Amino acid sequence: MKRKPTNANNIKKADLSLLDFLKQSNTVPGKIVFFENIEGLDTSGYFYLQGLALFLIEKGHSTIEVNTTTYELEKGCIFVVFPGQIIHVISISNDIKPLCIACSIDMMNDLMSQVKDSLQLFQHAKQSPFQQRDGEEFEQIKKSFRHIQEKIKVTKGNRYHYQIIKNLVISTAFECIDILTEKCIEPQGSNRKKALFNAFLQKIEENHRENHSVKYYADELFITPKYLSTVIEEMSGKGAKQWIDEYIALDAKVLLQSTQKDIQEISNELNFIDVGFFGKFFKRMTGMTPKAFREKKE
Repeated sequence: MKRKPTNANNIKKADLSLLDFLKQSNTVPGKIVFFENIEGLDTSGYFYLQGLALFLIEKGHSTIEVNTTTYELEKGCIFVVFPGQIIHVISISNDIKPLCIACSIDMMNDLMSQVKDSLQLFQHAKQSPFQQRDGEEFEQIKKSFRHIQEKIKVTKGNRYHYQIIKNLVISTAFECIDILTEKCIEPQGSNRKKALFNAFLQKIEENHRENHSVKYYADELFITPKYLSTVIEEMSGKGAKQWIDEYIALDAKVLLQSTQKDIQEISNELNFIDVGFFGKFFKRMTGMTPKAFREKKE
């Protein structure tokens, strides 16, 4: 079992250029990389993901941490990671054999623009990014991955190369997301309320570090804070403020764990009035002080 040394001084940016040198990789330049061999890839330290990656594990085992949650990946698993997540590979077995489709953020946005309720689907997959599958179901997904791999090769001279591959990736992503989200309960409500919920989640993802109040998001969406809170509670079972606070708390945990920034710096980065207020917020959300959380992880 290979153990990867931890270096939390810096978070490295991980985009498609990181994978360009891999052997046995196939690419749609700047959009998609398909690979099944990670030999030579430096997986030490922490990575800030700048793309979307769908993984299948054909053989071997890896322990990976995504935004402070640890997953054990082994043969037959389907796993997805999203832009903006912090990845830390804790260990990789010597016999690891993954299949991976990695897409740039531009490619992911292109996919999302063509898929109804895509943001909602991705939110569900973020909450449940891992499923273990064996037998025929896993083999079918694997065939879809291999089909994309082959089409990347044989359609390179086709003027519709990107469109062909993009549609195959959409199809395969749906196969994977259906498995990942099979236990998720779809929120009930009108199309207007669903659209509002999706827009709210998008706004939080983009602005939660700078803006912590429900009023800010209500103003951005041209509705009252009371109406926003009512709809979000109805759609998700959680209040609007709870959603905002959970995004901020997750960022705080990631920064405490994956960087050596002091607590004052993290408080400033997350736009708290002062470090004392940040400490109270963090303890309310996690039951621990920022210092205790960091020391426990160390």
